[in-house]
Amino acid sequence: MSGYFEGKVAAVTGAASGIGLGLTEELLARGARAVFMGDLEPDKLKAASERLEEDHPGKIFPVLTDVTRQDQVEELIGGARNLEGHLDFVFNNAGMGMTLPTEQITFDIWRFVVDLNLMGVVYGTYTAIPIMREQGFGHIVNTASIAGLVPIPYQAVYAATKSAVISMTESLHYELSPDGLHFSVFCPANVKTAIFGAMAPPPDAISVEDAVKTILDEVERKSLIIAFPQMTRDIYGLYRTDREAFDGQMEQLARERRENYRTKGTYV
Repeated sequence: MSGYFEGKVAAVTGAASGIGLGLTEELLARGARAVFMGDLEPDKLKAASERLEEDHPGKIFPVLTDVTRQDQVEELIGGARNLEGHLDFVFNNAGMGMTLPTEQITFDIWRFVVDLNLMGVVYGTYTAIPIMREQGFGHIVNTASIAGLVPIPYQAVYAATKSAVISMTESLHYELSPDGLHFSVFCPANVKTAIFGAMAPPPDAISVEDAVKTILDEVERKSLIIAFPQMTRDIYGLYRTDREAFDGQMEQLARERRENYRTKGTYV
């Protein structure tokens, strides 16, 4: 490890569970000065922050944060900046999955998922940018998905938000790197988190611990696109180099999901 996170101040959304909690724990393990934990669920946030505070006194700052509310995101990030006068990292991680047949998708669902998965990232990113430009440094890390890299059947809403996050992050990287800002966007396949709800995670799901180590290792390298595990990179490579083979795989996946919805009422 390069010491990239030592003594640094970070804000993390969706920080009370899953990848967000894993990132918080790993940032502390890598020497972060403070992590401002933003999350929507007060009980989970209280429990997670109190547990971490026991081992890392004075380094944990829980902030109840609904990322669909611009003012609450600004409060989280502003608090992180005000602690010691600098803001080093923002991890825009809060979001939700969405795998549904088209006939079950309403415009209200579209609005909600866009507000959470896209606008939540927009608020975090565009609140941090002027702070980081003024200080001349900072690193913004956004959460996307394999579904943002390649089109996955039955995930049109989710894919739309995640592909937008990827494109926005890439565009900002080219625009703002001369100002000392770094950008990364990570695009996992299945990770064992609460995103699966009551369903068991798929057999190919990797652990949160493995995911966050990969993410932070690549952030240290200042990687722009962080695609993992290897299966994600393989599918993305196929999408870019052999569309006929990729189309065949996605058509097969669509048939399987269609049949699962018909017989089980779910996609797996």
